[in-house]
Amino acid sequence: MRKKHIVICFAVLGIFALCAGVAFAAMGKVERFSFTEASNKDLAGTGNTAAADGKPDAEFDVKVSGTAGALSAFTLKNLTTKEEWSTASGAKNILVVTDNKGSVINSSFPKVAFLLAADYKAYANDRAAITAAGGEFEITVKFVDGSTASARTTLAAAPAQSGAKTAAAVQPQAAATPAASGAKLISSAYRGPGGYDLSDGTKKLGSNMNPDHRFDISLAGGDTLIGVRIRASGGGAPEKTWDTVATTGNPLAVVTDLGKGTPLNAADGSISIPIKDLRDLSLWVDGSGDLAKQDFRLTLLFTGGRIEETDIKQAAAQAPAKSDDARPVPDANNTNNRRTGRAVERAVQMNAKPVQIKLDVVGKNRLKKPSGTKDFSLVIRVRGQGSVEAISLANQTGSGRWDTIPGSSAWLMLVRKNNSQVNDPKDFSVSIPVKGNDTLELLIEDDGTLAKKDARFLLSVTWDDGEITEELLTW
Repeated sequence: MRKKHIVICFAVLGIFALCAGVAFAAMGKVERFSFTEASNKDLAGTGNTAAADGKPDAEFDVKVSGTAGALSAFTLKNLTTKEEWSTASGAKNILVVTDNKGSVINSSFPKVAFLLAADYKAYANDRAAITAAGGEFEITVKFVDGSTASARTTLAAAPAQSGAKTAAAVQPQAAATPAASGAKLISSAYRGPGGYDLSDGTKKLGSNMNPDHRFDISLAGGDTLIGVRIRASGGGAPEKTWDTVATTGNPLAVVTDLGKGTPLNAADGSISIPIKDLRDLSLWVDGSGDLAKQDFRLTLLFTGGRIEETDIKQAAAQAPAKSDDARPVPDANNTNNRRTGRAVERAVQMNAKPVQIKLDVVGKNRLKKPSGTKDFSLVIRVRGQGSVEAISLANQTGSGRWDTIPGSSAWLMLVRKNNSQVNDPKDFSVSIPVKGNDTLELLIEDDGTLAKKDARFLLSVTWDDGEITEELLTW
């Protein structure tokens, strides 16, 4: 077991038990708030009566997101007319709220629990009168810790005649901080046990003398990762779940930088990890050897309640990883070839630095389409035995990235061998058999950095057994 240091270096999302005190930040946020144009439900009556009165209600769609928590009240205000509806006991005008199953949950306040994200409908009596008046509406969600989150939407005043089409809501303007542009999960793999013992099988960081099982993920874009959940199933073993949510009873999923032994979790297990350009992380969980026979469902939660999910299949086929196999962080003073995994004879190197050629087949996107600018050609040599399943090139001094990974947000990289394209024509992935040495040509669109002096780019080649071979390119 290696000595571990808990590093608390990020602003942590407030996660508390249901009876926690006042928090420094809201327990969650209103991710979506809009008026439902086509609805004729009648759940709210006049005043504080939750009963049908023959008048269709005004329906609002509300999505609340956050790592975990509980709601204590909903309040709806028309900021233009000053009218107000609420779920609170004794409110002048009742606001009826239903969950995603359509069940009224007013009697469940002040403790309506949610995990990650939840959808609700809010109903205010007399749709015709509300739409006729129009105005700017604000929904305020109060959490059990006393914090609140709000969002707004506007209804243009519409005639109140029977059967008249009401005005649609404009795009809501959330009072909370806007969500980031979004990071994408571009790769994930189960690596097997070995390397570190960071979790003792409880919700706390600790050791039980059993090597943790490791997962590696790569994220690209800009956002903040605030939650991780790993669910194992199949293989004849019981289903099991690990996560970083402080309020669940699931054992902890420990997050580190790729292959490293320093947890990025806070003391309560929660995380708030900035993602900028490209970031590689390892996830560690305590478990038995049965995990090598199971499949996994990986869920990542980002700011704003946005979720990325993927299935990791055939876990037993993945190669185990050791801590000294970790993918190193590029260093300006180290231009030696970087290799990970067990096949040390594998290597990748640059044969010729990027030069502009006469072809124009790729652009500033994922499309194989001329952009009006001639492409750059980078020639590399790959050595080893196996099949190359992905190639990427990432700028180490900026945000530029090109790859062959389907679904990636990076710009497209076309690969040629003997002047013939080897990418799959549909998703532009690659599967290139290598026996010994092979020379490949990478065609990419210049983002303004390829022709610069003192450039630094990380070239990564992923093999069919999950191994990654890298080299830091300079020119």
